[in-house]
Amino acid sequence: MRGGDLKEKRKSKRLDLSFPMSIRYDSDDGKEKKQEGLAINVSYNGAYVVDISLKDIKPEDKINISLSVPRDDARDFPFSRVIGEARVVRVEKEGVALEFGDEISRLFVAN
Repeated sequence: MRGGDLKEKRKSKRLDLSFPMSIRYDSDDGKEKKQEGLAINVSYNGAYVVDISLKDIKPEDKINISLSVPRDDARDFPFSRVIGEARVVRVEKEGVALEFGDEISRLFVAN
């Protein structure tokens, strides 16, 4: 496949900003796990999260997330807080790709 044949699947533009993100999910043994990571390439519909343990995270898992956009960055971003359930799209060595669905709440910045 040639590079020109690749089609972008993202629904919205990702911004090259990084924000702290909290995640909660059930591990393989049924216990709730909590972690703090770093969300990078954040968009209205998803994020890529690094600096977390990926041991119990698999594609299609549902995880609860909380992401706060620092006040200084809020002018460059359409919302200041994201909370709710996200779907794991893929797990890679460096991190995990998340998709925000209908179960996500976004607090918008008032201009």
